[in-house]
Amino acid sequence: MKHLVCLAIACLGLPLAAAASDGLPTPPSNAIWFHNIQDRSNWSTCHSPSCSGGDGEGTYWMAQHQNPPSRSGSSTEFYNSGTWSNSLWTQKLGAHDGVRNFLWDFWFYVGNNSQQYGQALEFDMFQFISGYNFMIGSQCDYGRGYWDTWNESTGHWVQTGIVCHKFAPNTWHHVQWYVTTNPGAHQYTYHTLVVDGTPHTVNYTGTAKNLHWSDNLGVQWQLDDNARGGGYEEWVDEATLAIW
Repeated sequence: MKHLVCLAIACLGLPLAAAASDGLPTPPSNAIWFHNIQDRSNWSTCHSPSCSGGDGEGTYWMAQHQNPPSRSGSSTEFYNSGTWSNSLWTQKLGAHDGVRNFLWDFWFYVGNNSQQYGQALEFDMFQFISGYNFMIGSQCDYGRGYWDTWNESTGHWVQTGIVCHKFAPNTWHHVQWYVTTNPGAHQYTYHTLVVDGTPHTVNYTGTAKNLHWSDNLGVQWQLDDNARGGGYEEWVDEATLAIW
């Protein structure tokens, strides 16, 4: 019988020195980087209950290459309105079935109306492998005041103990996620969330679901409206994903 002793970082194929004080690893030299994702073309958008939930009312749109507001000189603006309506914007980056580590880093900025009309701000990553959907979703639930993670197999949000107050408008906020996937077990794990420089340990594992979708990988942003139904905006900038 073999006995294996495995440190969490080493088991992910990372050198022990890769874990920084904020809990985020430094991607290795062979990592694949996607920079300024907000400027990419060929976005998919959705406003219907079948893909974004909500009731499908109101309007939605996106506008790229905005300045101001911007950090890089080119942000992308998302807009959603409608009573209990949700709007989703997706960017697919191609199939990368061999990667298991994901470090997602982006900045966002919300307008004044988000304080009274926002129900939730959703930020998702996903990896589709052999039909299984590893939907690594997260949201700041304005209604309940906590960060949520997603369990794809049950189709439910799972509340973390991490408080998430409504984000201050008219200023940039910084979100960083480190997650991993385990295709053999059909699972994905949220390790660390850093919000405006404050790290949070999550360590929640969700289960993928076989939806028979083609292999792919990507990120997405979603805006949810509350019962008031008024419109609000979110700008995204310097969106980067490192995978290895």
